[in-house]
Amino acid sequence: MNKLFSQISNILLFFYKALRMIVRRFIAFYQKRGKSSYIIVLIAKNVDANQQEEILQRLTFFVLNFNQYTLIQREKISLTDILSSDAILIFGSRGWLSKFYLEMRPGTFDIDFNLNPKDGWAWTGLTEFLSDEIPDLIASKNLLRKKIKSLRKKNLPRCYIFGTGPSLENADQRSWSDGYKIVCNTIVRDPELWNYLQPDFIVAGDALYHFGDSKYAKAFRSDLRARLQETDTFFVYPSQFHAIVWRELSEFTNQLVPISTGWRKRIDIDLTKDFSLPNLGNVLGLLLLPLACTLSKEIFLWGFDGRAPNDKLFWSNSKRHSYPEFIPELQKEHPKFFSHYVPESDPNKYVRSVQGDSLDLCLGLAGKKGWKFTMMHKSWTPILQKRYSGEQK
Repeated sequence: MNKLFSQISNILLFFYKALRMIVRRFIAFYQKRGKSSYIIVLIAKNVDANQQEEILQRLTFFVLNFNQYTLIQREKISLTDILSSDAILIFGSRGWLSKFYLEMRPGTFDIDFNLNPKDGWAWTGLTEFLSDEIPDLIASKNLLRKKIKSLRKKNLPRCYIFGTGPSLENADQRSWSDGYKIVCNTIVRDPELWNYLQPDFIVAGDALYHFGDSKYAKAFRSDLRARLQETDTFFVYPSQFHAIVWRELSEFTNQLVPISTGWRKRIDIDLTKDFSLPNLGNVLGLLLLPLACTLSKEIFLWGFDGRAPNDKLFWSNSKRHSYPEFIPELQKEHPKFFSHYVPESDPNKYVRSVQGDSLDLCLGLAGKKGWKFTMMHKSWTPILQKRYSGEQK
């Protein structure tokens, strides 16, 4: 009964959010008609010089042609702001009225990196709101279908998915030619392993680490561009980041596959038919597993070491396949993100939320429908470790 109630609640919540998005988009479209000037309103109180500079730096990255916009700063939202089609940014303490507009008014974004743990998603949302580049999801679906159809002709018995944990450094010690290969995000730093694997797909889905303005995210996208030039690998990502991806990687039109996120929490799907990502945690549940389930019933995992007892922040990554030198800057730029998801009092909070009971249930349900998931080495993540049955030859 509790499970049924939870599912009904999730469905109702999704439809509420979908309806809210439709209303917001309709209002935004109506408001933009005949618009000849471009204004961004910053609602902020007691912003110091350093914060002001940081906001301006991010605006120059996330707003294309920012020099064409007029930035107006106020302490409170005015009626004129509410009725306008202007983007409104909220920074600092806010009352219930500001919270209401964050929920309901099109183009209102909470960019406070000290208070909002998802400020990175607010910034990419601003880019999406102001951009004229709308992802063609029909063309994207057809592109994915064509790629999958081509791969299925190989009739390979399994699919390998790769994380970026320390074990990834040993991935060049065996052959992966008997399966499809899906890799994730910062593996692009290592051209030797990339070309050894010849991945079919690469995925990424984090606003801060992959689509933001930090040195970390910029290094990722720079290396991604270089790797996409070397192989016929397709880049699959949530469509909410398409404006940023298109701005920097538009030369790879035939390798870019944006996909919108749906409401269902399941991984056992065929993305060529049900073209929407599951509403699940991080890159593993959101992108890697659904794409792998589209390709094969036999799925093997490598590079998902999990969070060891002495690890810091989320978990350890292979230094050859990540950018640890840029993590301190990322922490400084988005303090609330880290204090919220990996608090010192409960450092395993994030792991439980994205790779805990919810994902375990998804794997179990998929297993009942014929999918099999095998962890190829030991992992500190319980739901993966229980799917480990000894080192794979």
